[in-house]
Amino acid sequence: MVAAKTHEYILFEQRGRVALITLNRPDRLNAWSYAMGDEINAAIEACNSDPGVGAVVVTGAGRGFCAGADVKGFNNSIAAKEAGGQTAEEQRPRDEEHLAAFLRRSKPLIAAINGPSIGVGMTMTLPMDFRIASDTARFSMRFIRMGITPEVASTVYLPQIVGLQNALDLILTARTIDAQEALSMGLVRAVVPGDRLLDEALALAEEIAANPTECVLEGKRMVHQHMVAQDIDAVVREEDRALYRAQKGGAHKEAVRAFLEKRPPVFH
Repeated sequence: MVAAKTHEYILFEQRGRVALITLNRPDRLNAWSYAMGDEINAAIEACNSDPGVGAVVVTGAGRGFCAGADVKGFNNSIAAKEAGGQTAEEQRPRDEEHLAAFLRRSKPLIAAINGPSIGVGMTMTLPMDFRIASDTARFSMRFIRMGITPEVASTVYLPQIVGLQNALDLILTARTIDAQEALSMGLVRAVVPGDRLLDEALALAEEIAANPTECVLEGKRMVHQHMVAQDIDAVVREEDRALYRAQKGGAHKEAVRAFLEKRPPVFH
């Protein structure tokens, strides 16, 4: 079990094999800051290291999921730059793992989007594995309207998820869409009433977490690695190597035994 830790900007709890991370700045619609990002990453990394966690759900406290970056923080960075100093981003180590790479290698992540998901509040969910929205959720790639450009590998992930034309629509217009339009684009897996959102996300996480962790991680790794691959022969060779490794593992042996004995497999 992940050790309890006091956080300033998030809440953390564990429910069976599922971890729940809640962005916790409800008075600011959970506006993102570097400090919040650090706490989210630390909580996910702790889950990655814990064999008792099989999947992670991320949601927001109050009326919003994440209304984008904290504009006050942006303003402070601009002032620091104009004064000849460094922005918060420039002060961070150059070799620090970027968010998309971190989320890509992490255990399965489900975003339970309970309200506005704007700017980084949207792009942070794209390298996650599933997005489920409440019927009050709203989405916007707000960057261009703020005089900046998209980040978190969203120019790769968004076209893969919603298609090229929809991605260009969202990026170049910077318009806001509701949950139903997000569903029609394929941006979210499902839209549910707000009072059912967390239950739906946790149920999906529990279904994933019941599976053998090593196989889940290998399957996820290959999908993310191969989604823009051009060399299909190389993809097949990599899949064959992964399959061979899995066939020698305990999870496969347990699955075969369970099938022959006509019972559910027990992986954990």
